[in-house]
Amino acid sequence: MKVTAIVGSPRRAGNSAKLVEAVLEGAAESGAETTIHYLGEKTIKPCTGCYTCERTKECIIKDDDMAEIYPYMESADAYVFASPVYFNHVSGQFKTFLDRIFPYYWGKPLKGRKAVFTLAYEDPEEELYGEVVDWFTSMVESCHGIEFVGTLKVHGTGKNPVAGNPELRARARELGRKLT
Repeated sequence: MKVTAIVGSPRRAGNSAKLVEAVLEGAAESGAETTIHYLGEKTIKPCTGCYTCERTKECIIKDDDMAEIYPYMESADAYVFASPVYFNHVSGQFKTFLDRIFPYYWGKPLKGRKAVFTLAYEDPEEELYGEVVDWFTSMVESCHGIEFVGTLKVHGTGKNPVAGNPELRARARELGRKLT
């Protein structure tokens, strides 16, 4: 089984990345081959809204780093998606990535694959941002046919970083095992 992770944070060692790393540890413990993509280290141009992908089943943009990610999206059996909350929603890097997987809606479907979504934010209020999780999971399920086996919404990461929270990392590893 192949698991591809997409980290939508510009911080390679941030809370989102640490959550994904723990999820992938759990997946690897179950025998999965894992790959991680840090969007903050990629140059990904925004979707132009041209709808060429409806006709060609491919994105018209060829000169950016999405060309490296597409083969992993296509060969993966499962995904780990992660974003921090910036300005009350997913990061700009993550939203740009989501827009750029639009060709799969028209052509190469991702249907039947499984996924996990993690969302990390500094605010101490646990009740916040459930609508962000609902938006992302429902959009990806309805547009791409990907089934979410779990989500992990983590609050208060400013004062309680993921790296120093063994209980949270254990929950993330369990999600990785559930994914596989």
